[in-house]
Amino acid sequence: MGKDKGFVELNNKPLISYSIEVLSPICNQIIIGANSDNYKYFGYPVIGDEIKDIGPIGGIYSCLRSSKTNNNFILSCDMPLISAELIKYILSQREGFDVVIPVFKNFREPLCAYYHKSIITGLFNAIETNRYKIQDVIKSFMTKFLPITEDLPFYQENLFDNMNSQPDLLKIENHLSKNSS
Repeated sequence: MGKDKGFVELNNKPLISYSIEVLSPICNQIIIGANSDNYKYFGYPVIGDEIKDIGPIGGIYSCLRSSKTNNNFILSCDMPLISAELIKYILSQREGFDVVIPVFKNFREPLCAYYHKSIITGLFNAIETNRYKIQDVIKSFMTKFLPITEDLPFYQENLFDNMNSQPDLLKIENHLSKNSS
């Protein structure tokens, strides 16, 4: 995208703003996992990766360590179409599980998921043994893979669309403009 993804603008608003807006009414505390102090602009604690260059597992580990709550929701800033209803549904399914990962069109979405703080030691052990792929590591926890199906009231075809390129940005802008007219 040519710059820090959280600051890429979608409809004149940085991507990170979409995540903050959807999480604010649901969460008691918001932590921004980023390796840039520029995110302090948004008024929330910014947590850098304690262990650098290991991908999303490093951010999840660092944020869970900094969290003051046992129940945590991890949301990547590049999914601006995630709804509060989806997040509440995922959280409602957490009883008895360490991790709840939505599954959408046969794809697991670990960066829009519930994580209990108790998995920190397991994450650290995985990192210590150079296992960085979150999809593999979560198998060692009590993980629920939660199907997100068309019969759910909040279902949208593009619910988990994420932005990794300029064409992705245009696609989501078009979707938002169609829905606002």
